[in-house]
Amino acid sequence: MKIARRMTPVKASATLAVTSRAKAMKAAGVDVKSFGAGEPDFDTPPFVVDAMIAAARNGATRYAPVAGVPALRDAVAAQFSEIYGVPFSRDQIMVSVGGKHALYNLCQVLVDPGDEVIIPSPYWVSYPAQVRLAEGVPVHVPTVAEENFRLDLDAFEAAITDRTIGMVINSPSNPTGAVYDCETLRSVAALAEARDLWIITDDIYSFVRYGDSPFMSVLRERPDLRDRIIVVHGASKTYAMTGWRIGFVGAPEALVKKLSILQGQMTSNATAFAQAGALAAVTSDHAFLDTWLAAYDARRLRIVTLLNELEGVQCATPGGAFYVFPDFRGVIGRSYRGTEITSDLQLAQLLLEHAHVALVPGEPFGAPGFMRLSYACAMADIEEGLARIGRFIAELDR
Repeated sequence: MKIARRMTPVKASATLAVTSRAKAMKAAGVDVKSFGAGEPDFDTPPFVVDAMIAAARNGATRYAPVAGVPALRDAVAAQFSEIYGVPFSRDQIMVSVGGKHALYNLCQVLVDPGDEVIIPSPYWVSYPAQVRLAEGVPVHVPTVAEENFRLDLDAFEAAITDRTIGMVINSPSNPTGAVYDCETLRSVAALAEARDLWIITDDIYSFVRYGDSPFMSVLRERPDLRDRIIVVHGASKTYAMTGWRIGFVGAPEALVKKLSILQGQMTSNATAFAQAGALAAVTSDHAFLDTWLAAYDARRLRIVTLLNELEGVQCATPGGAFYVFPDFRGVIGRSYRGTEITSDLQLAQLLLEHAHVALVPGEPFGAPGFMRLSYACAMADIEEGLARIGRFIAELDR
């Protein structure tokens, strides 16, 4: 059987694989504490569900405009205009089947075979996969935990070649929770301006920030570069709507038209009645977020404390999103019941099978030796899950 060679370098999503295995074990009666899924544990707000149901009952069950329902595009344009300080119109907004679909569309429209796209690492697992599916070349610029995963601008600039067409930045970050400061964002923008590059800014976690940290975006810092800055956002993380699959792109009108042509040949429109729910979410007062963010914040501080108490583990405090990305390299190299642990992939498997704790290994994120844990789960599960990891580590041989 022939399979297209473009699939050769593309692997299954590590986060989805861990989540699926944990769910299967739970279905079999195993009490698994899962830190794998990158989704809020809160239910979608009832008023959003009600809007979706009402729309479906009123006939929103047919094809909709490819680029999105006009009312939703208008609402997203208004929201983007407010948070980015740059006026957006409906024609500069595209609604897709989730933020992941929006990013895939962008790679297909922007990347030619051999084109290079710069991606800071650690990175969300789908960024390089989507570049490769467009037959492009992902170029990784490492960051380090000791500096809270701050972008090394000298390394970033050195990675730019004549084949570079753009970059992907993500702040707050999945998997690290790191938040770029204004100076970094301005420097990235200056590089893009000087070298004629696209900036794709994945802002899906922009509403999930802690303390008094203000919203910071490369577009807000350099509104004069709006013709080369593409915003990717969506309903999934902010509104606990991961399964609804509604994503947004804010981009120059000409690019939105190209994205619409591509999407018209792929999925047509995002689900019509799901867009009605997203419209209710986007136009709401977001009051529910205060409660959610307070819960996330308490969990964030607790899980960082517990991780740093584990022997051989170090964890930076994230500034946004709902992930921690601890360094487990002090554990790797030890042995569990006579078996040497040689990688974070093996460690994650052992923790799942023997401690019944699901973590996502760092290697698929470009950071071998690390683990990603989502703290979008109950505080009791955080306490018990970290206790299980502690007991597992205590059993290791030196």
